[in-house]
Amino acid sequence: MTIPIVVLLGLLAFGLVKWGKQKISGLLVGILFGLALATTSVGPPILHAVSTASKTVVSAVSSAVR
Repeated sequence: MTIPIVVLLGLLAFGLVKWGKQKISGLLVGILFGLALATTSVGPPILHAVSTASKTVVSAVSSAVR
């Protein structure tokens, strides 16, 4: 997992908990589910797709800021 994915998902999780849309217990279940999913055969393709999408978003934002 690349740093931009971790940062984006971390900020999203923080925002959801902070503004009452998600409880800590739901966040923990999501983390555990993600870790369990990553160990299956469908984990790597999903991670690759998310990584590609996040690189595209970061590149687009970087280009827009310049």
